[in-house]
Amino acid sequence: MKGTIFDIKRFAVHDGPGIRTTVFLKGCPLQCWWCHNPEGISPQLEKFQKEITLDGKVFKTEEIIGREISVDALMEEIIKDKVFFEESGGGVTFSGGEPLMQAGFLLQVLKKCKAENLHTVVDTSGYGKQEDLKAILPYTDLFLFDLKLMDPTAHKNFTGVDNQQILANLDFLIQQKAQVIVRFPVVPRINDTKENLSAMKKFISARKELKEIHLLPFHNMAKSKYERFGLHDNFQDIELITHFDIEAISEYFMKEVLQVKIGG
Repeated sequence: MKGTIFDIKRFAVHDGPGIRTTVFLKGCPLQCWWCHNPEGISPQLEKFQKEITLDGKVFKTEEIIGREISVDALMEEIIKDKVFFEESGGGVTFSGGEPLMQAGFLLQVLKKCKAENLHTVVDTSGYGKQEDLKAILPYTDLFLFDLKLMDPTAHKNFTGVDNQQILANLDFLIQQKAQVIVRFPVVPRINDTKENLSAMKKFISARKELKEIHLLPFHNMAKSKYERFGLHDNFQDIELITHFDIEAISEYFMKEVLQVKIGG
């Protein structure tokens, strides 16, 4: 069985506990305005023209984003870092894109990881089939679950989908006693409003099983990607959220006796 990935990041320290290898699966059903991995949205391999300037001359080359890989070949890549997992309490994280878009491939790799006694994390938008979540649940030690906007209309406006299925899937994982950490990508003027923060706090506080939230401040590090791939960047000139503002949001959630972490 083969899947499509667009990156493997080694020695990651923001995608779950310990030192991790993060596998980025290609394809995402959301179209978030602030996406920092735009090359991961399309599930297909993509060709781009790349310009290189050397000694004043411009050379054009073709760049292919994404590659197909078998379950066994991917496991060979992951196992290379096993010693670092064991020393640090780390493991492997599956991100994207949206990993649930390749649920069958994800399931097979997760099974192989657990056979190697590796700690597994799935970083998800929560938008996918509940049956796929149920299938991967026995092989996933931790879900990093994004909550972006609580209002369904606003969620659809800024991500392309409403949040009904997302919230239902989060409740499903809670009911199944899965380990879940909520991740909140804080985007200036989009979801850092009093209304959204209040709604999110109310939603989380009603679910006592949720003990931890990670605040992910928006950054513009993906600006070069949008330029490189000729994509429209909705936030190329946006003012970044300040340290003061993110600390204030952190304190706001802490009042619910939540463990708050800034960053992944």
